[in-house]
Parts: sequence; structure tokens; C-alpha cells
Amino acid sequence: MAMVHLAFSAPPHPFSQWKHGAHLLLKHGAEIDPFQVHKLTEDPDEADLILFVEMGEAGFFAERVRAHPYFRRYGRKCFLFDQGDLCYPILPGVYAGLTEAHYRADHTRTGFYLVLGENALIHHAPATGDEKYLASFVGSQNTHAVREQVFRIQCPDIYLYDTSKNSAQIRYHGTPSERLEFWKHYADSLAGSKFSLCPRGVAANSIRLYESMKTGRACIIISDDWHPNDGVDWNSFSIRVPESQVHELPEILKENEDRAVEMGRNARQEWEKWFSEPVRFHHVVELCLEIQRHRGPYSAVKALEHYRHIPKHPRRYLSSKLNLYRNNKKIYW
Repeated sequence: MAMVHLAFSAPPHPFSQWKHGAHLLLKHGAEIDPFQVHKLTEDPDEADLILFVEMGEAGFFAERVRAHPYFRRYGRKCFLFDQGDLCYPILPGVYAGLTEAHYRADHTRTGFYLVLGENALIHHAPATGDEKYLASFVGSQNTHAVREQVFRIQCPDIYLYDTSKNSAQIRYHGTPSERLEFWKHYADSLAGSKFSLCPRGVAANSIRLYESMKTGRACIIISDDWHPNDGVDWNSFSIRVPESQVHELPEILKENEDRAVEMGRNARQEWEKWFSEPVRFHHVVELCLEIQRHRGPYSAVKALEHYRHIPKHPRRYLSSKLNLYRNNKKIYW
């Protein structure tokens, strides 16, 4: 059993509830955890793990977490759960967009997305085989080159809708009715398809993958760099298509169409097992404990190796500093 203290680095802000959304959701997961193996504690001294739960607001290099008093005092038992698109894994922890290049058994694991304002219209809709579309994708075209390739597909059975021109405007500045229509269109297109296309975006991963599993849809994963979540039976419900073979998607989908219903059922089962609200907290803590178990006698020295991301990405480092200063009026190193 592990005693866990949940923390976050974001200071008070008018949008604090949103910025702390992942923290609130993981804390609620702990409250309804059916395993009851790991427990929360408000005392960082008592904790076996201190888990910083962030929304990509801590800086590309976890600057705010590294400046936090908890990290400076209890560094060896601090972990980071971050779903930011551009997070470099300097700190040990669980990253939603983890790449194969950044995976280390004694340092990182692949996570998932926890968004306070996620689409409430996405729900379990078991596939029947009579769905309107063979496959669909509703999302921004301009977040990665592979998405541009997806939108070049010419197939009447595949529904594609580019939200790059209106997504941010509607989600953050639209009227309630506009936002409702936007989310309904997204959820309906997903539920109306036999397969869900899940191309990577800015990160190597995409929240659409987990939304598709929640809905109960067979997933077509298009991301060469992404490191899959450990333990999940991906082969039972997903097909991973190399980015160079996107043009072959119509043929790949047709070849596997008769498996879509079964794959969709398996997708939902795996979502319930690994990512649903009651099990999230338990599995995140288990991932952190696995990292601890893989640490060797020189792990403290090896941990310094992960700071290599700073000199390798000097422009991104300076950009991160500027963003943090704009948002916090403070310089983090």
C-alpha cells in the first residue's frame, strides 16, 4: 500500500478550477477507488509518493514543479502526471503524450487525459454494425502533418470534418447553444462510425483515442512515435497504421470491417479496466510504483541525464520561460 499526496504547482488564478481540473478528477477517482489499496494523505511527510497532477501548465520542462517546495524537499518521492502536449520528461512520472524515445522503465510511463470540461455527450454507445460511416474523424487538420494526409482521403464511407477554423472560438468564446452543437456533432459522428480514426496531434497521443474507447469504437491509431499504455490489450480493439500508409486506410478498414463490432466491445472493456473514473487513481499510483521498483543503485545520478532535454531544445526552453512569465509574472528556472 502507498500513501499518496496529490499536489499541483498552479498558483491561484481566475480559471483555477480548470487549471486544477486533472487534480480534482484524480482526487475524485481516489474517493471512489474500488481497489482500496492506496490511500490519500494531506501530509507530504507521511506520503510514500507526492504526485503533481498538471494540465500542461507547469512549463514544457516542469519548471514550476521543480521550483515547488515539495520537490526541493522530497524530490526522490515526487512524480508528475502531466497531459500537456509539449512536456519533456525531465521529472519521473506519467505523461499522456509519451514517445518511444522518451520511455524509460525507471523514469516514465504513458498516461492518459483528464479534462474537467470534457465532452459530456460522449457515452457508451455499443456498435451494431449498422453505423452510418465506416470511419470518421472530427478534429483540427493543422496540428500535425499526418492529419493533413487524413483529410486528403477520398472515400464516401469515411466522414472527415476539419474544426481548425472554429474549434477554439466555439469552445472558449461561443454561446452555450454553439458549444452544445459543437460537442453533439463530435459525439454523434463518433457514435455513428464503425471505426474511429485517431491520428496524433501536437502530442504523439490524442484524447480522441480514449474518447473512442469510452464510446466503444474500434480505434485506428496513426502515430509512429507514441509509446502505448502498458497493460492494455491494444491488439483486441485497435489497429496501428504507420503514418506513411495513411493513404491505404480505406482498404485497411474494409479488410477489418467484419471485426468492428467485436473490437468496439473490447475497446469499451479495456477503457473500463484501465481509464474509467473508478480505476484511474489506482493505476496511476501503480505506474509510479513500477518506476520506483525499476530504480537501481545509481538512479539518483542517472536522473540527472533527463535534464539533457534543456540544452537539446534551447528555443523551446526560452519559449517556456516566456509563457510562464506571461502567465505568472515570475521567472522559473
